[in-house]
Amino acid sequence: MILLTAFEPFGGESVNPAELAVRSLEESSIRTLILPVEYGRAARMAADEIRRLQPHAVICTGQAGGRKGITPEKYAFNLRSSSSPDNAGKICLDDPVLSGGPEKLESRFGAEAIAKAIQRKGIPAYVSESAGRFVCNDVMYSVLYELKDTSVPAGFIHVPFCTEQAARHPDAFAMSVGDISKGLLAAVEHIKTAFGLDL
Repeated sequence: MILLTAFEPFGGESVNPAELAVRSLEESSIRTLILPVEYGRAARMAADEIRRLQPHAVICTGQAGGRKGITPEKYAFNLRSSSSPDNAGKICLDDPVLSGGPEKLESRFGAEAIAKAIQRKGIPAYVSESAGRFVCNDVMYSVLYELKDTSVPAGFIHVPFCTEQAARHPDAFAMSVGDISKGLLAAVEHIKTAFGLDL
């Protein structure tokens, strides 16, 4: 089984394209979890679900409006730092995700190979070197740390705005939820093949 996570809407948006896409992919071998956009709480919920389900792989997703494609993340950093509040109103500036933890953790699912798998479906995709310093990074770092002593492939994929958000962001790149779903499914299929998961 593969665990797919996404976030609720945030930043004044009425939808989160990652949530819409992830919900469309749930089936017998894919479990989904929608997380709150809250420092700490989202990471704890993801870790609890990993311990409960013992998945064969974990793909976390989130929205990165302004990007021009689907972007598998290469690194998560041990830092919470954004002037934007989370959905609970909390602002973190230069706070660690985990006191004493490593400065950064690398994706465990092969970000470059996933970007290429998505591109082969005709969908714009490229590797990002950083998951940022907001709640997406918080979850990516925490999930990678949770799985550090296992062989479970895991990582984070950011998606751009979806077309339903285009009116609020007329100058930003937007992608249909259908194409976002297709891109994430390409990532799932790549992980199944690359890691020999018979699900």
